Amino acid sequence: MLLPYNNTNGNIEVQKQQLLTAIVQAKKDGLGNEEITENIREALPDVMVSYAETVLKQIDFRAKLSRQVIEFNLEFLFQVIYESVIAGTNDEEILSICAEHCTLNQYEFARYALQYIHLNRMPSQWEQNNVYNKMIEIVNLSPIECLFEYIGAIKNIYLKQIGYKVVQENLYNLFLSNKQTSYFTDLANKSRDKFIKNYCCRTAVLVARATGKPLDSTLTADGLIILKEPKYLDINTGANEIVASQILTMGQAGKLLVDTLEEFSINAKYVDAKTGPTFNRIKVKLGRGVSYKKVEDIGNDLVQQLGEELNLKVAPMVSVVPGGVVFDIPRLDRQFAYFREYLTFDGEPDIHSVSIPGGVDVDGTYVEIQLYSDNVTHILGGGRTRGGKSQFEKAAILYLVRRYPPSIVRLALSDVKRVTFGKFDGLPHLVAPVARDAKSTANLLDYLVEEMELRYQEFERHSSIETIAQYNLRFAPNFVMPRVICLIDECFDLLSDDNYCDRIETALMKLLAKAGGAGIHVLLYTQRPDKNVIDPLIRSNFPAKTAFVTTRPEDSCIILGDDKDKRAVYLLGYGDFLYKTTEVVRLQALYVADDEDPEYFQQLLLEAKNQNDPYTAWQSGLDFDEFVANLYGESSNNDSSKFKATAGTKTHTKTKQPKTDFEGSFNFKVQLDEEARNSILNLHQKDYQLDEIVKAVFNLSRQDGRSYKKFRNVVEEFLNSLKEGEEDDI
Repeated sequence: MLLPYNNTNGNIEVQKQQLLTAIVQAKKDGLGNEEITENIREALPDVMVSYAETVLKQIDFRAKLSRQVIEFNLEFLFQVIYESVIAGTNDEEILSICAEHCTLNQYEFARYALQYIHLNRMPSQWEQNNVYNKMIEIVNLSPIECLFEYIGAIKNIYLKQIGYKVVQENLYNLFLSNKQTSYFTDLANKSRDKFIKNYCCRTAVLVARATGKPLDSTLTADGLIILKEPKYLDINTGANEIVASQILTMGQAGKLLVDTLEEFSINAKYVDAKTGPTFNRIKVKLGRGVSYKKVEDIGNDLVQQLGEELNLKVAPMVSVVPGGVVFDIPRLDRQFAYFREYLTFDGEPDIHSVSIPGGVDVDGTYVEIQLYSDNVTHILGGGRTRGGKSQFEKAAILYLVRRYPPSIVRLALSDVKRVTFGKFDGLPHLVAPVARDAKSTANLLDYLVEEMELRYQEFERHSSIETIAQYNLRFAPNFVMPRVICLIDECFDLLSDDNYCDRIETALMKLLAKAGGAGIHVLLYTQRPDKNVIDPLIRSNFPAKTAFVTTRPEDSCIILGDDKDKRAVYLLGYGDFLYKTTEVVRLQALYVADDEDPEYFQQLLLEAKNQNDPYTAWQSGLDFDEFVANLYGESSNNDSSKFKATAGTKTHTKTKQPKTDFEGSFNFKVQLDEEARNSILNLHQKDYQLDEIVKAVFNLSRQDGRSYKKFRNVVEEFLNSLKEGEEDDI
């Protein structure tokens, strides 16, 4: 309740103090600023209203300064903003929320992230179709200048590229309608977009040469419009001629590059140029006696010298290739290689040739990574955030589970970030649930080591077999030994864990040393390839490398296994990567687009779960849950005999098997369940020795001392009881 106003100096101060108290209480009661101001305006003079407004502003300011802010991980913040943009949230709302909950620095990050996302994000197919239809509608109902304005308002470079194609198509239609040269020059002058301006200018040049009429000299003053004499422009060749005229600038770019190198005292000759989805590649031949080292680090100088002419925003990658040196010039209108456009799943899978998607090279050729090749076996990969590593991993998993049934391919996945592989949980291809921390990853790797040993024991059973390839050649299609692909995302966190890093390192070293021959392949990825965390012995055992864009040159050297190869720092992100085996190839990884086209993604997962599996898988009998339980001494009923060994085919010979209980010399009872008895019998019929059976079924060897002897006695008594039973039947 406000006090009556008394216009004396002393009373004014009292009134202000009382008014301040009343305002604070009103704010606590939930009244808004406008409501409080209105009440004061009705009861007090203007001077007190002005004072009240000042107090309210101060209270709001203090509240903002004293509010709790959260220091978000920048990768998480970027991902949340990206998902909000995709969901259609407007920029003002996103920034308002960030201003409420983020620090000032992170608010600035959010502003720049929004700009970057709008410019570089890959639009969904629905959005691309919608924009294309809108452009066609504009062209059909309005002059082409309206299309230019619509394209000018688009921020995203991929949607702009759709507009450029529509412009080229319609310029050709205008050419067919016998438009004069001046019409196209006027269009060029009206457009502010340099690409559209260039298209109009080039069309004007073609029309002028085809009609023999002079061309406005201002069009060629900058030296950009230089064309070969065009062929006859009929309805079948005209559009191609206009589009092909754009490619001729690659030759100009090559000549310009060679001239610039000459200014740096580097003698070179232009060879050729290629256009890939991500970059244009210009090949030059260095003069005799010119060392590659002179051009190796010239990228930043080229940005400074040729940035405007070649539209260079970042330094181009420079590489040695047979017969010359290539300069990879980034494309402003880069294309994405969509998973669904390059891969089909027709026909039967090849048991002997398990592969994963690689990407698209500079020639537009799709390249696959052959895991069965001796030059691959295991893959080390890495790169910073937004490099495309996660998309590459998801493309590999999605392809494997959709292309191959579980009898041919099994998966072991570790995802400590908990955001990449969760969508694949529940697939029949998984040997275990997706590992989400260091402990479960250590368990998974220990399991794979034991699986590897059992496979090599199986090879020993058959003369002249040393590898999974030889095994499957002999026994398929009766039964197939499946390959196991172990994909670990963000190994830095795992190898930095004090409690489990030793176990993980030991298991990795064992697997990398000999698991490839047994058909177990390790794909290890990280954002931070720290040389002090990832042991050099581990890194050196990866025959294949996939390097995505790195922040530091030294990270590139670590991933590629070459102290001098810093090229990954010049990659363009979003799936642009280097694939190294016996040579280094630059590829654009396939884009799964699981967040933009979830229906297609879910369809493939459903097909993977329900696909026909015509083969019988060889099984080691090592059950993951029982293995882990035994690892920690948690087997049910204190029974270590729960490992389910069923080596060989899915079928078992039916034999009279008495129920067996054995009491050992220890203080717990060993009971063989039906599965354990079947496993022992199956191995015995295959002429496995007693110690081999104990190892396969119970995971125990002579080094386990009394435990081994106890279970060996159990197996021996069980087999003897079978013999006695057979004699009684006779």
